[in-house]
Amino acid sequence: MSRFSVLNNNIRNQIKNNLGKQFSTFNNNFNFQKNNNIFQINYKPIYFNFFSSSCSSSSIKLNNNNNNNNNNNNNNNNNNNNNNNNNNNNNKNKILNSNNIKSNKMCDNKNNYAKIVNPTLENLIEAGNKIKNGGLVAFPTETVYGLGANALDKDAVLSIFKAKGRPLTDPVIVHIIESEYALKLLKLTEKQKEIFQVLSDNFWPGPLTIVAKSSELIPMIVTAETGYVGVRFPNHPLAQQLIKHSGKPIAAPSANRFGHVSPTTANHVLDDLADSPITILNSINNNNNNNNNNNNNNSDNKDIYNNTEKEEEEACKIGIESTVLKIVSDSELVILRRGGVSEKSLKCVINNKFKDSIEITSINKTVENTTSQGQEAPGQLLTHYAPDIQTFILDNILNENDDDNNNNNNNKNNNNNSLDLKECVYIDFGNQLPNEFKDQCLAYRDLSENKNILEAANQLFAVLRWSENQEGAKIILLPDLRKEPFKSLDNSEAVFDRIFRAASGKQANLSTFNKKVLF
Repeated sequence: MSRFSVLNNNIRNQIKNNLGKQFSTFNNNFNFQKNNNIFQINYKPIYFNFFSSSCSSSSIKLNNNNNNNNNNNNNNNNNNNNNNNNNNNNNKNKILNSNNIKSNKMCDNKNNYAKIVNPTLENLIEAGNKIKNGGLVAFPTETVYGLGANALDKDAVLSIFKAKGRPLTDPVIVHIIESEYALKLLKLTEKQKEIFQVLSDNFWPGPLTIVAKSSELIPMIVTAETGYVGVRFPNHPLAQQLIKHSGKPIAAPSANRFGHVSPTTANHVLDDLADSPITILNSINNNNNNNNNNNNNNSDNKDIYNNTEKEEEEACKIGIESTVLKIVSDSELVILRRGGVSEKSLKCVINNKFKDSIEITSINKTVENTTSQGQEAPGQLLTHYAPDIQTFILDNILNENDDDNNNNNNNKNNNNNSLDLKECVYIDFGNQLPNEFKDQCLAYRDLSENKNILEAANQLFAVLRWSENQEGAKIILLPDLRKEPFKSLDNSEAVFDRIFRAASGKQANLSTFNKKVLF
């Protein structure tokens, strides 16, 4: 396996401590071997060659001895200066505990580590200044957490790619808070401006990204050298306040290591990007946030949200990324990525205004991760949103006769094509899995027992991160939403797009006869 499905959490942390920032860049590019109780990990830096003239393969050898794990922190250049909390329970040895989150001042990043801060007015102003001065700030939106930098500063944008280990072929979306300003970032005909106005009036602020030809203000690195840029007005008070205090449009992909599951909480960001000098704005659950959103004239530095000490971290409400819609011409729009706005909603608005004069189509594009061609939208790669252990889409639940036929076909090519169900984490939708198998799984979660696709979208990424951290898990099984009755659910295709890419399109079957997963 090329991923970390064969490593336990302690060994994985050893690797992370040794590699430091390179962990996020090389995480998906390892070959793993075990010889005489020695783990050997050979890696080839596929993405690092965008940022360095050196691109040679390297290797690390680690002892498989859990008793030595605590000593590794002292032997690896004191990489964990901020890790005095000893959180060894859930693969978070570089994560601040919840008590610290409530009292932290603005992160000065003296040790080049990420840090979560409360959304006080003082911290929002300083975060805005950090963006203005070329730094990185992770912030919540209604979709997922974004990793933001000044979109007009090419060096600042480059730092996003470095922190994530992101290839330069994957563009980043520009976040704004005024539709009029967005027009300055785009090159549009008069007809296209009219289309843009209808879309922004109906869907902004909200989870719609509009792609068009970029103006000279946008650095080409933002567009993946395609000359097309996506702009969006996020519907989240902290995102809006950050943009306002920075005075800049903010370029921001998801705030995770490239290819991994997207983050929907501040701690998800810290899990992935703890070794980068990032200020992470904590989203706090408070019903009064909308009332306090625009109170920026306070002379004191009170929290934007009331009583933050008593509130808990809030996950992003939609839970999957924005829909990406490209203005191709005066008469054609193309959905490049499904997301928070459904195709049905887009067609309803466009057809109501323009009748049949504008055509809306959608594409299901899957690009190999090794591509050298720039993409016009993020989220196009075959492997994306992926957990750190092997993941499959459940195709069928087989009876005994089906088992025989399936095994006869598969065993011609592979004798090691099954795993016990007790080594599997099963993620369900609509209570599909028979009750007799739920207790047989290592762990089980249902994205929505009531078949609510919006609930499933909200839960998906958090549940995928939970799944990969289940001790003893070797594979994750995901539901197939292409089948009826789920296929007809509005926006189910957006959720399944994430499921498909998390599994790289791989499918597996479940045997009722021997309680095994066949792949």
